[in-house]
Amino acid sequence: MKKSTTLLLILVSLFILAQPTMSLTYTVSVPAGTKYCYITGEMNGWNPGKHMMTKVNDNTFTIDIETATETMKYQYLSGPDWKYIEKDANGDAIQDRTWSELDVVEKWLETFTPDEREVTIEALVPSAVKVLYMVGSFNGWSSPSEDYKMQLIENTIDGKVFSIKVFSLDAINMEFKFVAGPAWAYEQTDPKDNFIYGSTENTVSVVVNSFKEYFDPEKTGTINIRVNVPVGTNKVFLQGDHLGWNMDNAVEATKIEDGVFSVSAPMVISISYRMYNKPDWGYPEVNEEGNERANREARYPEDANTEITVIGWKKTDDTSVQTFKPDTKNNFHIVGSRVFIENVISKVEIFDISGRMLQSKNIRGTFKSENLNKGIYIIRVDNSTEKISIF
Repeated sequence: MKKSTTLLLILVSLFILAQPTMSLTYTVSVPAGTKYCYITGEMNGWNPGKHMMTKVNDNTFTIDIETATETMKYQYLSGPDWKYIEKDANGDAIQDRTWSELDVVEKWLETFTPDEREVTIEALVPSAVKVLYMVGSFNGWSSPSEDYKMQLIENTIDGKVFSIKVFSLDAINMEFKFVAGPAWAYEQTDPKDNFIYGSTENTVSVVVNSFKEYFDPEKTGTINIRVNVPVGTNKVFLQGDHLGWNMDNAVEATKIEDGVFSVSAPMVISISYRMYNKPDWGYPEVNEEGNERANREARYPEDANTEITVIGWKKTDDTSVQTFKPDTKNNFHIVGSRVFIENVISKVEIFDISGRMLQSKNIRGTFKSENLNKGIYIIRVDNSTEKISIF
């Protein structure tokens, strides 16, 4: 390659990198007396406390969001919690918005009155707890993180006492709960409901009796998932309780070949999860009826290496991939010593009667097998199984 061509490519690359990231500006007119305004929607995983808007004047707020597009749905709140959601002039719920140059909020369910304080929370928990995190309205109910990992201050005959200081804009109404590990899979179960700070004092103490799981580094491990998907799928993302069901934390799978991806969930005991073909709630995998699939479950070490099949997507931006059609039926035809199968969504596997796999192919459309010997075979197509005979 000539030096001039190489230099030109370098300059073009630098120009592309130097271009500013596009963002979308939201501007809203709000009722008198509004002190804060938040926006929640598909651009932030419907997190009510993630995006606080900038006050322009007494009745106008604005914000630029890089991840937003004009088709994303959203609503406004007067505070960092769902109880401050907007309503129409009659006090009824409004339909989700899509972008416009200027929005108008008619009324709030409640108008947020700030109570800005740094407060201390102490929690007495079972002795089995090794680490403790606090989550709540003060951080938009984000997943457990090192920023809100609590400090062990005392071992007692009744359990362990952990403590943390947090700043809240709405301390007296602040809701929170505890997680005995670095994921939602370890959240408290008794009490099941959230705690409410509810005090003018700057320190409160609470008791948690049990959790779903207790994180123990010696008992956790990595769950590796091999994902078979419809042929033509460009990207696959893992989402689950270990990620806080927060789309900002969705993990992109690695493409092995067309129709096959691989993804891992490290340092877990158990996970409840689902696959998406885009980090967006509107793009989940579906079941046989074409509806959003129920959560999958996996547990370490039993499912340390597991394989799943996604039979279709509810929606996809990949033009080469069709969305799942539940009324599609597989038609089997035996011609000589070959099997023909129509309307395959993603994968065909052929086993002999002893369970030994003979053929496996990722495909969408019509499958044609290799020549088979006389005998009985088990054929797995997408998520269903058939028995056939070759004579």
